Amino acid sequence: MDTLTFIPGMPMLSLVLAVLGSMVFLYLARQPIHAAFGHLIEGTAGGLRRLADWARQSAESLRERDRKVLLESGIAEAEQKLYEELARVEGHYGKYLADFPAVQRKLDDLIARLEADYRECGQTTPEAPGWNDVVASIAKVKGSSGDRVIEKMLAEIHKSAVEAEKRALAELRATTAKRHKILSSMAPLLKRIHHLLKDIGEKVNLVLDTTKRIDRHMNQFEKLRKGDQDAVDLLNFRTTLLFFFSLVIIAIAALGAFVNFQLIAYPMSQLIPTGTRVLGLLVSDVSALVLICLEIMCGIFLLEALGVTHVIPQVALMERGKRRLILWAALVFLFLFALAEASLGVLREVLAEKEAATTAALAGEAAVIAGIDQTGSRLTVIGQAILGFLLPWVLAMVAMPLEVLFTTGMHMLRKASIGLIALFGLVCRMLAYLLEHALRIVEHLYDAYVILPMQLARLLQARGGKMEAKG
Repeated sequence: MDTLTFIPGMPMLSLVLAVLGSMVFLYLARQPIHAAFGHLIEGTAGGLRRLADWARQSAESLRERDRKVLLESGIAEAEQKLYEELARVEGHYGKYLADFPAVQRKLDDLIARLEADYRECGQTTPEAPGWNDVVASIAKVKGSSGDRVIEKMLAEIHKSAVEAEKRALAELRATTAKRHKILSSMAPLLKRIHHLLKDIGEKVNLVLDTTKRIDRHMNQFEKLRKGDQDAVDLLNFRTTLLFFFSLVIIAIAALGAFVNFQLIAYPMSQLIPTGTRVLGLLVSDVSALVLICLEIMCGIFLLEALGVTHVIPQVALMERGKRRLILWAALVFLFLFALAEASLGVLREVLAEKEAATTAALAGEAAVIAGIDQTGSRLTVIGQAILGFLLPWVLAMVAMPLEVLFTTGMHMLRKASIGLIALFGLVCRMLAYLLEHALRIVEHLYDAYVILPMQLARLLQARGGKMEAKG
């Protein structure tokens, strides 16, 4: 404390003089210190604001790039759907259109036959005119004449009229029966025409449904080409949904792979020499994992050869014969892997039974083990064999959600990057705001510390101004 005392024996006076001296010094250095504060604020808060602006621009650029990628993927998907619909129209409905002339000719023939039958039905045998009146007149004349010759002649005329009327009635009945027969024969023709028209109607409805789907895909394609925000939002939602859905399926497949690993790890340890480790894992465990990975790889090549997935473009660009060769090779290897896992499942149960029997024998329970029913053991062996045979085929199907995960994962990664960059920019902007105001507070505290010299200087300047005004 004595070293800070300017006047010996008077520490308080020395402290007051030191404070006053520092006030005077800081007042005299007020302009460069304010400049230093300004540069410090510009260097810290301004730098943080520039970082926030960079983060905002980067986020916008990444968001625009993600939007373009989404639009391109959506346009490619819409083009693929349009191509599939047009190929379906060309493949299926082209055949329908090629068969349409034959159907039309058949329909025309049936209609012509119906018209001919209808015209034939319309031809009726007319009734002999006046025969009823003639017969009635002859009947009256017969009773009033006494001449035998006239009566006989009239009787013959009456008889001829009656017979003619009977023949006309018989012909009318025959004609009516013939018309009924023709009309009854028209029913199958009408049914055939009905079936043909129904078939044509169904095919026309299919064509109309296809055209509606094509119109819907075309509208979506046009919206994506124009960059419509609603279409982009819908595409974003679908991509996000597919990403999480593929994650769920892959998680389920991972559980299946874990079960598969547990099924084959123990028998693999009996087949492969123990004692060697790779990255801290037993060689048998590594072999089981490699076997599972090979099954998944065969599934990927199988679905690629079938055209279900498009992870490897070289497979899709191959000739049909080469793709078929890859298809059969993947099927054969996958079948062999399934047989291998089934045999490993059987071996696992056999080894487990031997181990249990050995443990029981060492414990003195051989008689109990000898009397155990083997039915449950056989069912277990069969179940493990079936499980070992089916699991490789199930794991082979994981290629589809893997493709979806890869195609949508980049979008989700860009979204996560945009969110992190935006959060970084927000933090930088908040820090810049807080730091700038903190430095401003320090600057104001500095001005408050040198308030006495500042006020004294202002009074002297004011008095000097008054004296100059008087002079």
